[in-house]
Amino acid sequence: MDATDIYANVEEPSGGHSKWKREMNRSTNIYENKDACCAVEQNRVGPALSDVARSKTVKTSSCRAAAVILGLLCLLLLVGLITLGFLHKDRTELEMEMVQLQTSHKNLTKENDQLQTSFRNLTKENDQLQTSFRNLTKENDQLQTSFKNLTKENDQLQTSFKNLTKENDQLQTSYSILTKDRDQLQKILEKRIDEQNNPQVLYSEVWRHFNGNFYYFSSLMKSWQESRNDCQQRGADLVIINSAKEQDFIRSWRKHMWIGLNDREVEGTWRWVDGTPVLTATRFWGTSEPNDAKGTEDCAEIYNYESQNSWNDAPCEIQKHWICESRLK
Repeated sequence: MDATDIYANVEEPSGGHSKWKREMNRSTNIYENKDACCAVEQNRVGPALSDVARSKTVKTSSCRAAAVILGLLCLLLLVGLITLGFLHKDRTELEMEMVQLQTSHKNLTKENDQLQTSFRNLTKENDQLQTSFRNLTKENDQLQTSFKNLTKENDQLQTSFKNLTKENDQLQTSYSILTKDRDQLQKILEKRIDEQNNPQVLYSEVWRHFNGNFYYFSSLMKSWQESRNDCQQRGADLVIINSAKEQDFIRSWRKHMWIGLNDREVEGTWRWVDGTPVLTATRFWGTSEPNDAKGTEDCAEIYNYESQNSWNDAPCEIQKHWICESRLK
């Protein structure tokens, strides 16, 4: 049996036990052949050679012992070779596993390095994003502050614009009033000039000044609406009485005269020509007036001028004198 057979036995562990048995049987046959040879030699010498026979017997025993020892050595050698085969196989597997582990270790190390690199890159990108976020947050805060400031300025401008618009409206109103007053004064002035140049006109059409206003007392007689039209042509309107003093001033003219009061739109609701209602403190109706006699009395006049309460309601179509008032304030 050579080393090739031993390694073959190692490589084939499933059939190794039976082959080992064959080798053991072969060794036993060798020993049996040895014993047969010794027996033949003994038989060949015969009984005459007893000492020689004993010597041969001793030699035969020694041969057997040597054969047994040789067989045991062969057996031990075989066992050792088998063990070495198994150890060699285990070592080869270990070496292969070591190679695989080293390869895996290298791969893992490479992957770990790649992961470390990726982690560093991600950390760097995260830091950049954090910086960008902080910058954007700062810019947003600045924009918010700017927006609040602009909103505040816009509110202030709106308030200023409203104030200016209000002042402008007031100025426009004042201008319109002053323009109207100027036109009225111009007409009155022109009228006065005509009166001075024409005595007949001075006698028939008289203007009076009282408490800052001008009053025209007609010399002719017309209906309530015609009287108002005449006042408007003169830049005035039928008189509006706002106080007891004004009432006394008007009735002192001692004529039956139309005033700027009527209830033509709503029966029983008396209003002045400017649309304002009659105030309780400045009502100067005569006794039992207004009574709307026969349901046709819708315009007011100065009737009983001897008394402060001298107002009377009368049909608007009656011809009467009238009083125009040109207000300057």
